[in-house]
Amino acid sequence: MRYGLKCYKCTSTKSWDDCASVKIEKTCSSGEDRCTKAYFKGKSEGASVEGFAKDCHSAADCDGFEKSDLCKDMKECKVNCCSSDLCNAAALPMVSAFIFIACALVVFAF
Repeated sequence: MRYGLKCYKCTSTKSWDDCASVKIEKTCSSGEDRCTKAYFKGKSEGASVEGFAKDCHSAADCDGFEKSDLCKDMKECKVNCCSSDLCNAAALPMVSAFIFIACALVVFAF
């Protein structure tokens, strides 16, 4: 197990850009051997919620995130884990509904 992994840490309820504007570099604790990027969207206690986060976690956490209590009631929940220094810099790729529909129309039109 590698110690001293460096990851970005930030949280936002607005956007990846907002998260990036407050990010810090963090040296992970022992046992935390993965950098993570997480996005979730859904309802919690009747209210709409959306979250963007980067942090350190363990490989075991990464294996179970999408089945965790955090994700189980969410409409969308995406977690990406990586294991090299500052590998969680980029935002998770997200396709807007408009782009998806436009691509589908092009495919079916031809």
